[in-house]
Amino acid sequence: MNNIQRILVVIDSENDNERAGGELPIELQKAMRLISDKSSTELHLFSVAYQKHLHHDSLSWDFDQGEKRQEYCDLLAKNLQSLATKLKSEGYQVSSDSVWAYPRYEAIIAKAEEIAADLIVQHTRSYGKLEFHHLTNDSWQMVRHCPLPLLLVKNDPWNDKPALLAAVDPMHSHHKPLALDNRILDAAVTLQARLSGKLHVVHGYAEAARPFAPAGVIEAEHRKVLDELLSAYAIEPEQLLFLDETPVSALQQETYKLKTDILIMGAISRSRLSEMLVGSTAEKVLDFLGTDVLIIKPRQP
Repeated sequence: MNNIQRILVVIDSENDNERAGGELPIELQKAMRLISDKSSTELHLFSVAYQKHLHHDSLSWDFDQGEKRQEYCDLLAKNLQSLATKLKSEGYQVSSDSVWAYPRYEAIIAKAEEIAADLIVQHTRSYGKLEFHHLTNDSWQMVRHCPLPLLLVKNDPWNDKPALLAAVDPMHSHHKPLALDNRILDAAVTLQARLSGKLHVVHGYAEAARPFAPAGVIEAEHRKVLDELLSAYAIEPEQLLFLDETPVSALQQETYKLKTDILIMGAISRSRLSEMLVGSTAEKVLDFLGTDVLIIKPRQP
């Protein structure tokens, strides 16, 4: 993600059609902030239309399903075109497209690959209760299956100089591919440059996880590989958070302390089952964080 030239912005067909005062969808607002040169970066607005009661397999007393479905799709396409026209008038390079498809995530990934997107921006549409910020099933499927960088955004706007937190695991637990930490840091540095953000890097080593190791050995092992990883990056000592915590605890604590706008982290598949699991840290924190999250996957073989 060193060079962002094409951004696929997923416009929610259910929630973004009606916006007070003509305000742009938050996912589009945030995607626009990632553009440093309007002439060299393309925005592609994409929406997946689907209504169960209008699907051809749905049982219904309404014999005008086909006509209503077309009206629904036409309205969606019109709204997307209206957004595109507005942005074009401001100098942005914009295209728009919509499809009727299910499951939704498959259509999004296919479109991203078709246009060779460098980044997908999607609203999570979380349904938070109390301290929880549960992702919808659709968002989880994107995390599991999307091979491209995926920015899951929520409703809160970013600060003028967003706080960025990159989570790395240089010990490569759970058989993490060697290149993933570098991809995480590359993406974090790119966001820092695009947003003039404040970047921190966090790693939790949890010495208590190996209670029989001599004192200090775990810390020294993790510090050595972390220093090797960061040697290629201009990360100042005050930007590094090297904590005697589990990765999950470290992320939960530091995102809150730093008032993080965007957490950059990796996710990997640990199963060949059809419903693949993502890396254990991602599984445990995504539903509990109120921050936006940029998910980075290993390089495709």
